Amino acid sequence: MPDSIEQRMGVVERLTGLFKFERMVYLSVTVISLIMLLISGASLIYKGKAGSAELSLLFGSSGLITYTAGRLLFMWNEALKRLIPSSESE
Repeated sequence: MPDSIEQRMGVVERLTGLFKFERMVYLSVTVISLIMLLISGASLIYKGKAGSAELSLLFGSSGLITYTAGRLLFMWNEALKRLIPSSESE
């Protein structure tokens, strides 16, 4: 395990570089899901009732947002583990 903060930063930068495409995909899916969620919410307000299309958009987009946010947070957590070593590994 690298000892200095510079070495650990280098490891984190390499890891984030390796997974840049995956992060961009997750961020794109999150943005698209958020747009779907807002459209379905506006449709519900405008129509005053919930049809199967609105409910599908509502639950589908919220599920995608949950999944992609979880994956992004997992990546962030792994990067922080590399940057800040725990006392257990010593």
